Amino acid sequence: MFSEKANKHADNCRFCWMCRYICPVGLQTGKETNNARAKGLLVSLVNRGQEFDESYAETMYECCLCGACSQDCKTGFEPPIFIREARTEAIVRDVLPENVRMIADNLMEKGNLYGVSSAEIQNKLEKLLPNRPQKAGVLLYVGQTALIKAPEISEALICLLKKASVDFTVLYSEGQSGAEIGDVIGYVAETITAAKNEAAQINAVGAEKVVVLDPNVARVMKQEYPAWGCDINAEIVTATAFIAGLIADGKLSPKKIDMKDVTFHDPCKLSRDLDETEPARYILKSMGIEIKEMFLNREWTKCCGTEIVKAHSPALAALIADGRWGDAQRIGAACMVTACPGCFDVMGQCIPEGMKHYDLFILLAEACGC
Repeated sequence: MFSEKANKHADNCRFCWMCRYICPVGLQTGKETNNARAKGLLVSLVNRGQEFDESYAETMYECCLCGACSQDCKTGFEPPIFIREARTEAIVRDVLPENVRMIADNLMEKGNLYGVSSAEIQNKLEKLLPNRPQKAGVLLYVGQTALIKAPEISEALICLLKKASVDFTVLYSEGQSGAEIGDVIGYVAETITAAKNEAAQINAVGAEKVVVLDPNVARVMKQEYPAWGCDINAEIVTATAFIAGLIADGKLSPKKIDMKDVTFHDPCKLSRDLDETEPARYILKSMGIEIKEMFLNREWTKCCGTEIVKAHSPALAALIADGRWGDAQRIGAACMVTACPGCFDVMGQCIPEGMKHYDLFILLAEACGC
């Protein structure tokens, strides 16, 4: 059953409509069940004897866990708390929708959303950095999404680190960070075990800094690991902040790029959860790129969808991404830049005609002659 904390948040959310205007899913589908209030009401009904069935579970997975509702809430309630617990409840009660069951099985059996074997993951990492040093001052943590769905981003970032003469290495045995599995099945024992195993691998490298490419992974390592007893003996730094620092220190000197009508999409986890909005803008400015801001920007960014939603409901993910593209079109932007492998992959599935889509690190690698 639901925790006291989850019930408190759900019971309060079920009476309120105030965040419905900012939910990226509800805005696109127009379905009341896609708003936080409805999900809180469903949790409350289950606690009062209503059967938690597959339709309830499906509703709980029609959510990006982007935190826009929490950001907007003036009374401090957080719907992702009870939504995650509802996902755990769906597994306990064996009512997972079939499309979600497939990705849950992939996570438990293969260690990633996509069903890729650990041997193939290791092979991809070995190709990224052949003959990697066993020890280094910096450990680059790539993450599943960049490795499997957007390897060109990983390649660009590694090129930039080499260009700046950074003493770095990677883990050939990258596994589950806890980010993806935590979003699918909740913060349960399996999630924490995966995180502890990953923390132990990271600590074995002895690096002073861990540069994390995926903002969702960075958020979990910075905010959840301490609560789970997963101590990492190094500073966790996002890739955007680290690269911005290299530019500021003169270790990277990008040339100017002639791009006009550019907008930047703030990744939810980077801007809202980690409160990091300026390093990416600094990187763009270093290339001479001026950006047009969308109405919902920085910590008020609107989610473009997630890899998890895309994995179990591709049509819904495309609909959410299309909503963000619409925001860019309304301000007259011709180019969208992202700084998250998940955003890059999800947004890339439905680029409007006449618009262009770039990843920040790929763009910078080009400007630095990589």
